[in-house]
Amino acid sequence: MRRRIALVVAGILFAGLAGAVPAIADDHDDDDGGTTLMILGDSVAAGTQQPEPFTRGFERKLFRELADEYDFEEVVNLACPGDDTTEMISATGGASPFGSLCYGPFAQLPPGGTSQLDAALDYLEANPGEVGLITLTIGANDILACDIGDPDVQICLAEQLGLIGTNLPYIVARLMVAAPGVPIIGTNYYNPNLAFWLVDPAIAEASQQLTPLFNGTLEAVYGAFGVPVADLAKAFKTFKEKGKPIPTNVKAVCRLTLMCEKSGASWVLSDYDPTTPGPQTDIHPSNKGYRKIANTILHVVEDLLDD
Repeated sequence: MRRRIALVVAGILFAGLAGAVPAIADDHDDDDGGTTLMILGDSVAAGTQQPEPFTRGFERKLFRELADEYDFEEVVNLACPGDDTTEMISATGGASPFGSLCYGPFAQLPPGGTSQLDAALDYLEANPGEVGLITLTIGANDILACDIGDPDVQICLAEQLGLIGTNLPYIVARLMVAAPGVPIIGTNYYNPNLAFWLVDPAIAEASQQLTPLFNGTLEAVYGAFGVPVADLAKAFKTFKEKGKPIPTNVKAVCRLTLMCEKSGASWVLSDYDPTTPGPQTDIHPSNKGYRKIANTILHVVEDLLDD
């Protein structure tokens, strides 16, 4: 069944990529390039740590390194917690009945505006030549609309991957047209549900089976546009399944996200309740996890900007 779905999704992806915008240039002149970092995407890009929708996340370290090494002067973070690829394009669409939390008529969080993509395009138009790098972390909320415990999860997954295969090329193409020659770095995702191994290994295994197909879809789109991908799955050791008594990937997701808390020399699953203090189950990165993401993106930046 998974193979059939993969083939269907691949057909959707590459049909949608016909006539794609050419890949970004391989070289970047530091003297002539922009000095603003633009961050786009979902809650990981926004730096969410429940119950705070916005923190400095990976933005702080990434921008500091860009400022030190490449003379970047400003960061513009337009990411919105909860946005999926549909909501990023049209704030009133997507899985949520109210659309985007930050954009459109039902926005509950700043910055407001018609959609995240529109906000990015407006900024690029109003500030020509100022943006020197764009990072894009989007797609997780498309997949989170599927319940891995549902018998029909494979059907839901195929539908959501189809949406990514339609929406993500549109997003990337619009950005490339609005900011020709500006490097874009996409990211794939780690698997936070590995933490459920601590209470039910079957849940972790089910989620792990979906991860390569999800990340593969993202990587296929980015690759078709010549957009390099920061490999968060590798950075979070997502597929290092050996190790005792706790597998390496489970320990990594416990250290690098807020899904777990320490219990003696081991880990236990946290119990997320926004009304109580203390450790909470949260799929978002810990401070250490956000630093890991920043470092992973920086390795890609070095390849792009040092050429």
